[in-house]
Amino acid sequence: MSWNAISAIAGILAAIAVAVTAVYLAVQIRKNTLATRSQTYHLATADLAEAAAILASNEQLARIYRIGLSTPTDLEEDDYYRFAMYGIGLFRRYENLFFQYRSGLIDDDFWAGHSANILWFFHRPGIQMWWKDKGPTFSTSFREFLESSKETDFKSSEHRQL
Repeated sequence: MSWNAISAIAGILAAIAVAVTAVYLAVQIRKNTLATRSQTYHLATADLAEAAAILASNEQLARIYRIGLSTPTDLEEDDYYRFAMYGIGLFRRYENLFFQYRSGLIDDDFWAGHSANILWFFHRPGIQMWWKDKGPTFSTSFREFLESSKETDFKSSEHRQL
């Protein structure tokens, strides 16, 4: 066998090895992307569930938040402060969800339900009042998403409480 034949065979084997490696890497990247998206979905869901659990487990805070959403002027100063602090926590969670969606880690289906929820909260009178003070502390793109929306941009029962 000549050196040319050996060189040709080695070249073919190297090309096959490169192709197999590329396929292997593509499969691993796909699995990693799926795992990352799954983890993002889980963390976002757990984070929002925790926010709901905070209200559900604290009768006073639930009352404050319920009143604050519709008529924040009915709250005493300390209660309005609690309402505002809970709003910051909730909207930071929503801002994170928005960022994950814009980054492609959350799909359209997951986003559709949550964006309707975000917009419902955003268009409550108490959040509108609170937003005038706290809105500038959020990212520009999140603010633009919220502030460019209309209450008709999402479907919601007119009797919806939360």
